[in-house]
Amino acid sequence: MSFPTAPLGSLCEVLDRLRKPITKSARTPGEYPYYGATGIVDYVDGYLFDEPLVLLGEDGAKWGPGEKSAFAASGRYWVNNHAHIVRPNRAKLLDDWLIFYLNWQDLSPFITGLTVPKLNQERMREIPVPVPPLEEQRRIVAVLDEAFAAIATAIANTEKNLANAQELLQAATVSRMRRQEEGWTKKPLGSFCDIYQPETISKKQMSDDGQYPVFGANGKIGRYDRFNHEQSQLLVTCRGATCGSINISEPFSWITGNAMVVRPRSGELRLGLLRRIFETGFDFSKVITGAAQPQITLQSLAPSKVAFPTDLGEQKRLEAELDEIDAEVKGLENSYEAKLRELAELKQSLLNRAFSGELTEREPLAA
Repeated sequence: MSFPTAPLGSLCEVLDRLRKPITKSARTPGEYPYYGATGIVDYVDGYLFDEPLVLLGEDGAKWGPGEKSAFAASGRYWVNNHAHIVRPNRAKLLDDWLIFYLNWQDLSPFITGLTVPKLNQERMREIPVPVPPLEEQRRIVAVLDEAFAAIATAIANTEKNLANAQELLQAATVSRMRRQEEGWTKKPLGSFCDIYQPETISKKQMSDDGQYPVFGANGKIGRYDRFNHEQSQLLVTCRGATCGSINISEPFSWITGNAMVVRPRSGELRLGLLRRIFETGFDFSKVITGAAQPQITLQSLAPSKVAFPTDLGEQKRLEAELDEIDAEVKGLENSYEAKLRELAELKQSLLNRAFSGELTEREPLAA
């Protein structure tokens, strides 16, 4: 069953003429929400509206399916010029029905502008909206509300389980390392590792079609037509807010000077085990210098002592045990991530059926 449609502009009164932006410097803090393209952006001491209305992002928003382009505003609030304001004709159209529909629909065909994408008022008014009888709108909205509440609970539980799995990995790895430390040697990093910052290249020297990946402070940052390291290297971010973050480069990469290479000399310590030591027990805060611009230098890092087993066979066995823990937890993470994808697909499926007239009175809810 398909529903009749009508242009949004014929179903709603557009109140854009009443909105008013306030620059950040001119805002006086208060109790009233100040809405922009994607929701509340501040609270101010005055209001423009005192009724439930529907807001739809004009610019600075996303308009793809499921992007929450539209949202409800109620109570007393202020709206700036980045959101359209519409008052549905409630004899024909429910606010919640319109919001569900606009957030399900792909609105990108109505967007103008390349440099600054925008849903202008003229194009917004043209958006076709399905208009079943009000009683049918109420029925479908009630089913969606119930189903989405159950899905939201399932998503929250799954995200919590995912976070717990990641914490479990960290705790299990730390525990395994701690149990083994007795009898290990403890040496300054500089006594058994080569520590250095490679040559930095500019963004202009990189190219999208470069043959080799470029690694900077926070991982891969581009491509280049040359490499300066044939083997994978352990990298420590040595500049900026993420100082002390760990990355492993790919073979045949260019590594820039924003990353510190820490490479164990042959026969001393396996690279993978050094990464584990850094991730589980090394306190980088003790080697970070500079307040305005945090950094790690060779002089601060090289004297730092780390404990590790001297026997390479023991190192290999320990690394294998930690990899096994990784694999088990990764399996849990994959399961939870698959569940999140299924829940997102279920939401889209419910909306697809809702707006095609196929949504039944009772829908199977997420567990």
